[in-house]
Amino acid sequence: MNQGVWILEEHDSRGTKNVTLEMLSEGQKLARRLKENLCVCLLGYQVESFIPQLAEFGAEKIYLSDSLHLSEYSMDAYIKILGDLIETYKPSVLMMGATPIGSELAPRIAARYRLPCVTEVKKIGGSSENFQVTKSVYNDRLYADIKTSSARPIIITLPPGETDIVKSKKALEFAVIKYDFEVTEDLKRIRYKQFIKGDPKTIRVDEADLILALGNGINSETLPAAHELADLLGATIGGTRVAVDKGIIPFERQIGLTGKTVLPNMLIACGISGAYEFTDGMKDSKMIIAINSDGKARIFDVANLGINGDLKEIMPAVIDKIKNHKQTGS
Repeated sequence: MNQGVWILEEHDSRGTKNVTLEMLSEGQKLARRLKENLCVCLLGYQVESFIPQLAEFGAEKIYLSDSLHLSEYSMDAYIKILGDLIETYKPSVLMMGATPIGSELAPRIAARYRLPCVTEVKKIGGSSENFQVTKSVYNDRLYADIKTSSARPIIITLPPGETDIVKSKKALEFAVIKYDFEVTEDLKRIRYKQFIKGDPKTIRVDEADLILALGNGINSETLPAAHELADLLGATIGGTRVAVDKGIIPFERQIGLTGKTVLPNMLIACGISGAYEFTDGMKDSKMIIAINSDGKARIFDVANLGINGDLKEIMPAVIDKIKNHKQTGS
């Protein structure tokens, strides 16, 4: 008997990544259709503090493997642990993000344990008797519906940033199943020497720690100052649909209902009115600072700190302050 819809949790120094919360939101619907538990595989070191948030998003069981040897991601260790858990508990579905980690693990686990695997899934449908996934093919020109003929579990990966993040509608009791497999150093064929932080200019907006979000209030006169401010802060630039339409930012950096959902440590909203289509994709940011010349702008309703003023005056003043601080240390 299969034992639930499983999701592989991913995290970094900030905590659980958005891609996991997206999969949990999708997993809630799938678990209801299959009438199975929604479960999370939580692997890492000192990660028990992540459990309450996972439960908020519907996790009913957490398979926890907490070890010093998992303080850094290890492909070999993850494959061994996930494989053992799969063979022991036999889930119906194991969902991973189509991230560097998920894209590396999914096909390898599938090959080693002879399981079906479908990557870059756009839609999950059907029931336990008629399970079906849809993925894009030929560079998104076609969509293919896939039904697995072999016994499950099936492993699938989901692209990040394409699913709304939705908490569970009701508080559920959850259970933690600890898996005390000891990851020895001889198991690891790959050693990680150094972590190189991503360039804020090129990393995905939904993976950024600090975002400078641009809106309709940014124009050709203030855009250079916005880029300079982002460089000084080490921030990634994102923005609204209006900013995309004006050609200020590319579509892949759009935040909101028709763009990416983000959860940075800080988001600075520059010249953004605060329409629901934008705020729905960033309202859970840990710190929101809003700058707008309209004191009644809706963005101030979701902001932790609001600055009512002209961007042409405020951004240069902030830039000068940061430069002075870097030069003098005060």
